[in-house]
Order: sequence, then C-alpha cells, then structure tokens
Amino acid sequence: MTRSGGAKCLHVSVLRSTGLIEAPPATVGAALRHTRTAEVGLAALGVNGRAATRPAALLVPGDEIVFHTRIARLPADLTTRIVRADADSMSSVLISGPLPELRHESVLAEVGPRTLLTDSLHWTTPFGPLGRLADITVVRRFVLDVLAARIAAVRELAESWASRPIVVGTAIVHKGLLLAQQRRYPAPDAGRWELPGGRVEPGEDEPTAVIRECQEELAVEVRPTGRVGTDVPLSNGMLLRIHAAELADPTATPKAVEHNEVRWVSADELAELDWLDADRVLVHSLRELLADS
Repeated sequence: MTRSGGAKCLHVSVLRSTGLIEAPPATVGAALRHTRTAEVGLAALGVNGRAATRPAALLVPGDEIVFHTRIARLPADLTTRIVRADADSMSSVLISGPLPELRHESVLAEVGPRTLLTDSLHWTTPFGPLGRLADITVVRRFVLDVLAARIAAVRELAESWASRPIVVGTAIVHKGLLLAQQRRYPAPDAGRWELPGGRVEPGEDEPTAVIRECQEELAVEVRPTGRVGTDVPLSNGMLLRIHAAELADPTATPKAVEHNEVRWVSADELAELDWLDADRVLVHSLRELLADS
C-alpha cells in the first residue's frame, strides 16, 4: 500500500510469520520478553541487539532495544521501545532509525498444550518508487528472515523452560489494593518486598498451592481468580507464575507469619517498593490488575 503526503510518498508494508511452540502461553510470553531473544536469535543474521535501558533479563514497557545491522551492505541502526509486554502479546515501536515508522507485534494464542505465536512487522518506506523497489527486492526478504530467526529463538527458550518446576506467587487484591510482604530472610533479600507464594508440591495443582501458601504465610484463606502476567524464569531453575486471588473472607486480616510485615499498596505505590527482582518485572502487570479491579 502506498500513501502520498506533500512532497513525500510512503510505502506501507506488513509481514507476518507464525510458529507453534510446545509450551504454555505464559512461558512463551516470558521468552518473548527475554533479552536473549534479541541478542541470540538475531545474531545469526548479523543483527546485534541489546537492551539500552537496563540489563534486566525480562523487558518491561518503557525499555529500549538498540539494533545494529546491515541491509544490502548498508548500515542500519535503530532503536525501539517496548510499549506492551503481557501474557498474550508484546509490542514495540521505533523511536529512532532510518524508517519513518516501524511497529513490531507478537500475539499468542493457546492451541491445546501448545502456543501459536504470530509475529508481525509493520513499517513504512520513504523515497516513493525507489523505496518501494528496495522494499520488494531487499527489505522484505530480510524481514522474513528476522521474523523466522526470532520465532526460532523464542521456541528454543520457551521449550527449554516448559518442564521447569513452578513457584506460584499470589496477587491478592482487596478494595483496589494489592498485598505485599517484606522479606525477613535470607540476609541478601531482607527488607525487600515480594508477593506471597512458594513451590508447587508434588500432587498439587497451582490454585491449591496458592491457597496453601497463603494459609502458611498469611494465616488467611484466599480464592484464586485467574492469572497475571507472564512467567518469570528464576536463577534456581524454576519458573515463577503469578495468580490473582481475593480474600475468601473479606473481613480477614492477613498476618506476617514468616515475614517482617505485610502491607496493602495502591497502584501508585507499587514502583516505590524495593521488590525482589523476579517480582519487579511484573509491576506493570500488577498495576493493570489493580486498574481492572
């Protein structure tokens, strides 16, 4: 599609690539967010990508990625910004580079035990017919190769995580507030904040583990209500998976059984807490959860 405006003529292009991945959407969503997807998956094509905002393993909205590559032997450097990163999609937009517009979208759909990943790249090419010719002869083939490499990198990472043991975290929401608890130990984590939860024991399903962990850590009964955000890979070889929950008895008062204290926090206060790293990368999802409540 071509559109005209003033003296410029822009050619608009859209390419899509799909792949089935043997892992649940929450795990694939984590692989999509992982910086390794950009750094390793595209390296085979000569594309060097790195997170410019911070070195955290999982990207969050607002993070920027700088790419250095060559197309038809010409250098092409660009910077994109993550604008969405949740359980069923991720998207980024161009903030600097040789193109007037570039938007990348990844959408996940559950297909039985597998996940269908649809990767789309939308961009505009300047310079009228000359830009359109370059787009058709060079850029489209390069984009298809990039999308294929990205899906392969996401598949490899997600499927390597799929069999990991699960640690559940619980996002308890009450009257528009979220319950957070402050760690007492171990020493390196003392004073930092986290969501209640723990390992899923043999014979348990995840909602049962959520209920048990909240009984042990908070001395209250909760009712699981759904999932929040993507999985988070942990350094101990497990996956953190967050479930939303509500108090079974709205008048119950959670207690700091194993922690320094518990606190109800608003959406505006989430970023002020010194969260454990694994919980911090989900703050944007927790904020959306409170907004929906």
